[in-house]
Amino acid sequence: MKESESANLQVTRIEDLVVKLKAIVSGLKQDLARLHQQLDTLDSNPEILCSLDVLREDAELRANSLEAEVKQLREDLKVIKELLGLNLGREVER
Repeated sequence: MKESESANLQVTRIEDLVVKLKAIVSGLKQDLARLHQQLDTLDSNPEILCSLDVLREDAELRANSLEAEVKQLREDLKVIKELLGLNLGREVER
């Protein structure tokens, strides 16, 4: 390839990258504007923040409850396997 063709190809690639970067910057500016708008909405409605706190606390309680239930189910499964003689990888003692 000639030097001029290579240079033209690089210029074209750079121009394409500049166009892509401008599109990305434009999208980021739109996202930033949307986030500012959402923050303004949250700041203007304290009851929304209160509702979010209540939902967060409820989600944490449910997560803790599910963790406890899973732990209990694992223990139950272990007992059932032992009762059936499936000593979780250990040989059955007779």
